[in-house]
Amino acid sequence: MYAIFKAQGKQFRAVEDAVLRIPSLEAEPGDTVTFGDVLLAEQDGDVHVGAPCVAGASVAAEVVSHGRGDKIIVYKMKRRKGYRRKQGHRQGYTEIRILGIDLPDEPQEAAAKPAAAAPEPEAAPKAEAAPEVEAAPEAVEPAAVDITPVARKLAEEHGLDLGAIEGTGKDGRILKSDVDKAIAAKEGD
Repeated sequence: MYAIFKAQGKQFRAVEDAVLRIPSLEAEPGDTVTFGDVLLAEQDGDVHVGAPCVAGASVAAEVVSHGRGDKIIVYKMKRRKGYRRKQGHRQGYTEIRILGIDLPDEPQEAAAKPAAAAPEPEAAPKAEAAPEVEAAPEAVEPAAVDITPVARKLAEEHGLDLGAIEGTGKDGRILKSDVDKAIAAKEGD
């Protein structure tokens, strides 16, 4: 039995009685801490995957000690510039012993329900619905016409039919100059 849980923004693999080093916690040695963000758990060959966390699962651990890791040297230098900086760093950690992994029986049932519900939406899409949606844009032809906003406003002010105007722009887009020509033709009639 094992679990993958999240603590302090990092993920760890927990096995019972294992000792792990995690980023520093604010807990005293001997205290018991519980991690509720279990991302994945395995028990007797059954794997429970959370979305993002397994509901009701937790990992209990005892704080063993606090410490600091090995020193890391951070050295910066720019050649021929006289720039050199040397800095050391020791990352703090908390050592914990995994006491137990708690998994409820409910996630198995909850996992089965979404799997049963998933085929319904897949079967639900109707092929007949698509032609109805296609018929609606034909009725609303002015909205489907590719036209610049300035030209659309000008055409609406003069009450022009956008379907009758031929666009000279890229890919037949109706420009302001096309609307001006249609207005001139309308006034000339």
